[in-house]
Amino acid sequence: MGDTPLEATSEYNCRGFGVFIRACRYRTFVQMPSKRLDDAAFANIDWDEEAGGHSVHWPTVGLLAGLVGLAAAAVHKLRVGGTPFGFIGWEPPRIAWLLLLAGLLGLRYGLYPMVRDRDRTLPALKRLFSRPVGALSAGFVVLSLLFALVGPEFISWDYAKLAHAHQPPVFTRLRVEDVYAYNCVGELANGYCHGTWQYPLGTNRYGGSVVQRLFEGNIVAVKLAVSTAIVMGVVAMVVGTVAGYAGGLTDTVLMSYVDIQQTIPALVIYLVVATLFLGNIGGVEDGKLFSLALVFGLLDWGGIARVVRSDVLTRRSAGYIHAAKAVGATDRHVLRRHVVPNAMPTLVTALTRRIPLLVLIQIALAYLALNSATGGGSLGETLRSSFTDPSGALAWTDLWWLTAIPILFTVVFVLAYSLLGDELRDVLDPKGVSR
Repeated sequence: MGDTPLEATSEYNCRGFGVFIRACRYRTFVQMPSKRLDDAAFANIDWDEEAGGHSVHWPTVGLLAGLVGLAAAAVHKLRVGGTPFGFIGWEPPRIAWLLLLAGLLGLRYGLYPMVRDRDRTLPALKRLFSRPVGALSAGFVVLSLLFALVGPEFISWDYAKLAHAHQPPVFTRLRVEDVYAYNCVGELANGYCHGTWQYPLGTNRYGGSVVQRLFEGNIVAVKLAVSTAIVMGVVAMVVGTVAGYAGGLTDTVLMSYVDIQQTIPALVIYLVVATLFLGNIGGVEDGKLFSLALVFGLLDWGGIARVVRSDVLTRRSAGYIHAAKAVGATDRHVLRRHVVPNAMPTLVTALTRRIPLLVLIQIALAYLALNSATGGGSLGETLRSSFTDPSGALAWTDLWWLTAIPILFTVVFVLAYSLLGDELRDVLDPKGVSR
């Protein structure tokens, strides 16, 4: 090799997708002699930052400013009355406050890291959408969120018309020869009413469009999913991370509390406490949906915290954690830069598995009329009303679309969120990045 000396170079290399992955390892390279030394490139690490140096994180400052503004608006609402958003003509229901909180945290810890690390975000999205199951589940979830969040601003519905009750879906027919005073909107031939594109999925007993009922049910489900997930995720991440990283007495105390909390189901607490005290206070339309999200968000995170704790326990002894501490990184810096981002895939997967169960609980409560857990629009209420016909002329089996279509939508909704969690876990797994 001549007289050219070998040069040992150490690199602290981090890979990741936004806040979801930051798989880091400390590696030592030996730079071989080369005639193209100008092209040699190694990672430039800001060791001052890695050692926990203080710097201003403007996205975090923006988050704190948003939280302060949201808290000020809430205080204004409680103490002064009226609405702090009156200048835009918006009177937010109680569930909207949780949604606003979810939006702030989603921008800071979801959208911003994805845009900042777009070199890793785009390949990860490509891997997700290259998988058929991932593409279908992600597409459904994105459409569901869009329809729930911005759909009401662009889609208007006609009022239900009793004269149009029990219209069958398009391409199907309903025997109405013996039904008194039945008004068929579509073609009436040989005693059968044929469906029409005016009501592509038919109507219920009030003449309301089933498409509209699915749209409203989706809004209720997404409101519950987003608001509950943000409360549950924040608490579970904090408790699980602190317990797993600190260990010792702190771990014992926190996990003992989780054991005690899980002995009393959140559903029981909701039925007892929320029905008596939180309910539909002051005529707030979705007050009980807010109660459901708050109770489950604060009392049903134990299982997720345990999963996060297990993940943190395995990571706190990893080589890149020791490398960060070796250069003087503080525990706070290690948690913020390495432990929490690495635990995000575990949290996301656990939440996407928990959300469908919460939606099913809400639908079941509405179906059983136990504290009308939605404020209207739930698929459970749609199912309950489908089994009764005031005239008695039609059996519920004749009106099959009123049960089959909402049930099918619920199954697809639950499957989409569950499968998306599995796909995200595989895509965001650092071990799977190279596969």
